[in-house]
Amino acid sequence: MADVKLKNFETRLARIDQIHAAGGAFEATGALGRSYFDAVRPRARRSFPWRGTAMIFLGALLFKGTLLAYLGPVIYNARVSSLADGTIFEKAGAWVLMPDNATRFIAALLSPFLSS
Repeated sequence: MADVKLKNFETRLARIDQIHAAGGAFEATGALGRSYFDAVRPRARRSFPWRGTAMIFLGALLFKGTLLAYLGPVIYNARVSSLADGTIFEKAGAWVLMPDNATRFIAALLSPFLSS
């Protein structure tokens, strides 16, 4: 008699452990429990970090403009052209550092503060 009750108790414990592992809990019939909210909750979705990318882009423009204002256009263009004659990585760096309109505008704004 005791073995039957013990086996029944162990099967109930196993069923409860299985329900807990699946996200269920002791809930009243008809109540919205944890398992409902876990199933309905939208998955967290990470989007592309647009703000961080824009900050890196603006920082690079500010860096290029500062270098152009500090060195002057002649020396800056000479250094960029010497990079263009190097390895593939130096060529990529020269392509990034080529002065564009935004760089020239930033350099024109900063040149009164950086004149040596």
